Amino acid sequence: MLARCGRAAAPLASLSRSIVTEALAHDERGRPEDVLRVRTVELRERLGEEDVRVRMLAAPVNPADLNAIEGKYPGARPPPRVAGGEGVGEVVEAGARARARVGDRVVPNRSYDEGTWRREVIASSKMFDVIDRDVPVHEAAMMTVNPCTAWRLLEDSGAREGETVVVNAATSGVGRALLQLARSRGIKTIAMCRPRASAEATEEIFESLRADGADAVLADAETSRLRLDDRIRELASRARFGFNAVGGYSAQTMLRLLQPDASSVMFTYGGMSKQPVVAPTGAFIFKDITLKGFWLTRWLERDELETAGTGRLRMLAAVSNAITSGVLSVPLRRVRDVPLRDVPSALRADAEEDVHPPSDRAIGRKKILIRL
Repeated sequence: MLARCGRAAAPLASLSRSIVTEALAHDERGRPEDVLRVRTVELRERLGEEDVRVRMLAAPVNPADLNAIEGKYPGARPPPRVAGGEGVGEVVEAGARARARVGDRVVPNRSYDEGTWRREVIASSKMFDVIDRDVPVHEAAMMTVNPCTAWRLLEDSGAREGETVVVNAATSGVGRALLQLARSRGIKTIAMCRPRASAEATEEIFESLRADGADAVLADAETSRLRLDDRIRELASRARFGFNAVGGYSAQTMLRLLQPDASSVMFTYGGMSKQPVVAPTGAFIFKDITLKGFWLTRWLERDELETAGTGRLRMLAAVSNAITSGVLSVPLRRVRDVPLRDVPSALRADAEEDVHPPSDRAIGRKKILIRL
């Protein structure tokens, strides 16, 4: 059950009302650094009985957010609109029948469509879920996408203690969460990771994955001959599940690691290489591997129909507990705080860096966290 703060709701008349707030929005589709603008957005002057007024605390910049602004993400709503789909806020005013109280920390659920890159919002309390206040703000802001995806992949795959799972894009948010959650369940992991520009940088990134729980790290490079040391061979002998976020040659390597005649499954939840998943014929005929897809949005839609969101709330409670117990963590050194007004310039700098990446970067670029 999700924790609530025990403070009573303040009388509606006791709070001064703002009719506008500051937000990062776009009027057209295009490159985010070009089309995003900071502007004032109107708020409703009165709360309905089931409404809440939420002061946003922080919101991350996810690849899906950028793709939505570009018009390249399935289901992306057309502009004009406030950007952002994930974040955390605090209830500062609540209607008499609202599902949250003043002081509650809340995260938007799938029914929320007002954008999170803003300072305040007034919306139905049904659009938010109350979370444990002990979850640090920067982790609460990022808990509903990457950690929940990792949780569902492990939970729904049926991976058991002592078995091995293979994870590519291991330095991504989902990848690192998978490594940490698998470790807590006694599940072994082979983490696949692209080599860096130097041997020192490569070892630095590999060591960071071991610290997150990887039992072995495999250089994810295109090759016709897969060279495995004894440790990886031993782990791969128990590998039934692969979690693919890359596609291309990386997915083919993953398929080569999964065991035959073991009900092995490769779940694809991303396509970072922008290359299709090309499965060798032998993976089907001789290894009898199943290929499946996973999209958290679809899982949430199905859960709403089947359980009225009960499954989502259980998942959030489990992820919250994993964070507060120390099982799952995102160190502050892996995020960078960016003020709302500086986001377009930060995105422009990132785009330029993508064209000319620094040769000495090992761990990877820090995730943008908009502090509100």
